[in-house]
Amino acid sequence: MQRQKMTIHNERQLVGQVLKSLGLPHIAESDRFFRYFHSVANLRYASHRQCRAYVGGHSQRRSLLTAIDLGRWVQQAPRPILGEVTASSQLGQALMDDLRYLQQERVEVLVLDAKHRIIDRQTVFQGTLDSCPVHPREIFQLAVMNGAAAIVVAHNHPSGVPQPSPNDLAFMQRLADCGRLMGIPLLDGFVIGIHSYFSLREAGQLPDNGEENAAEPLKTD
Repeated sequence: MQRQKMTIHNERQLVGQVLKSLGLPHIAESDRFFRYFHSVANLRYASHRQCRAYVGGHSQRRSLLTAIDLGRWVQQAPRPILGEVTASSQLGQALMDDLRYLQQERVEVLVLDAKHRIIDRQTVFQGTLDSCPVHPREIFQLAVMNGAAAIVVAHNHPSGVPQPSPNDLAFMQRLADCGRLMGIPLLDGFVIGIHSYFSLREAGQLPDNGEENAAEPLKTD
């Protein structure tokens, strides 16, 4: 369902839709709301006494005011930041702490903004000891939904040996190709072992320069 943006031209209609969903006679209740507040924006400056008078003991009216407050908070709330990536070595060590002792192979996607801040991190697949089917479609769907400027992909080897297999390298190269086409570059791809890690960027298998308007590449030591 497409979200409709509230403007001064359609706010009465949108308030009416909410009132209707709350089980109130939306025409009369909409008139009451705008008689007290004149506009949705004015609700921000309404006094507690004014709000109490509007509610008049009706829980549904209180629910409307709460919904408007929640919508305002959503618009103003900063996006949660899960961490910041400064270099492949820094990220590789952090991923080792999380993944090195897992008994099953796990694929994780880190979604980054243009400043290399991690805005989401999800496990997209968890497989058996030696098999973990992955498709780029799910990875880039996650990236697009989160407004990613770039991604980092990591998976562990339960054997403890971080040497990438030919399939690993082919898969990460496929992700890099997809990222270039979509404008969401793969900044790095990691294979995590017990005592060390493999970084696609540190191995020189990713280009130094991203696409135009993309995030800057990670630093290597």
